[in-house]
Amino acid sequence: MEMRQLRYFLAVAEAQNFTRAAEAVHVSQPSLSVQIAALEEELGAPLFDRLGRRVALTQAGQVLREHAQQALRELEQGTQAIHALTGGERGRLLVGALSTVNAYLIPPLVSRFRQRFPQVQLQIQARPSADIVADLLANRLDLGLCLLPVGSDRLITSRLFEETLCLVAPAGFRRKGSRMKMRDLAGLPLILMPADYCLRKMVEAECAEAGVRPQVSIEMTSPEGILEAVKQGAGLTILPELFVRHRLAGGALRFIELYDPAPKHPVGLAHLATRHLGLAAQEFIRLCRSTLADLHVDGSTKAAN
Repeated sequence: MEMRQLRYFLAVAEAQNFTRAAEAVHVSQPSLSVQIAALEEELGAPLFDRLGRRVALTQAGQVLREHAQQALRELEQGTQAIHALTGGERGRLLVGALSTVNAYLIPPLVSRFRQRFPQVQLQIQARPSADIVADLLANRLDLGLCLLPVGSDRLITSRLFEETLCLVAPAGFRRKGSRMKMRDLAGLPLILMPADYCLRKMVEAECAEAGVRPQVSIEMTSPEGILEAVKQGAGLTILPELFVRHRLAGGALRFIELYDPAPKHPVGLAHLATRHLGLAAQEFIRLCRSTLADLHVDGSTKAAN
């Protein structure tokens, strides 16, 4: 079994088509087909069901995909570790980031990172916190910007800052003052993320502590989409304060501070305890902290105006 065969196999699994996979890995379609056939013969099992022009993974193919992805990631990490030892830094850095954090922290951070490591391919994936943790544990990510705690002793975490949630209403929302007690959320139509999202679970936990049950009228997965729906008068929402403050221009949204209790949660960095962190990963962590400092966010205070 050769590494190129695994790369070809993963390309076909991704494209679900031999021709498109061949184009993706820059080989001819007949050559790719020969390599896949050789791999299937070596393993003694078909890896794909041929369904006309489309292919689908067999049960054996599903098993191989998981191990092939891990094998290639291990090889890539070894290569990066050797580059770090010899004074160079190349390769890829895969980072998962909360969608809200991705919106305000990542843009300035990646610009700084690019200046420091122009030859490193940086990939940022905006994901729910639970998915980030799962991908870290499965060795599919190098670093994760996620909610803490993560619930696994296989991950090393470091706290970055505390994110404060706020209520966001359309400009015409009739309520005096810029603050509201958590218990006064009762009866307000809320647009929140789906029930399996960590942010939604935290909102519900904070509401339960205040003795109120949130009235969820709409569920959406995109924070940007939620804010747009609020602008259109579809309801109100609860989102991280710093994410919201970057989107208040134009006067279409109204920010309301929540208290008694103030809903907060810690955000941090996580990585596998067994993973080697190269120079690029270490610099990314340092840039996270320095960029947050420039945004006036630290580990002990909420996001500033």
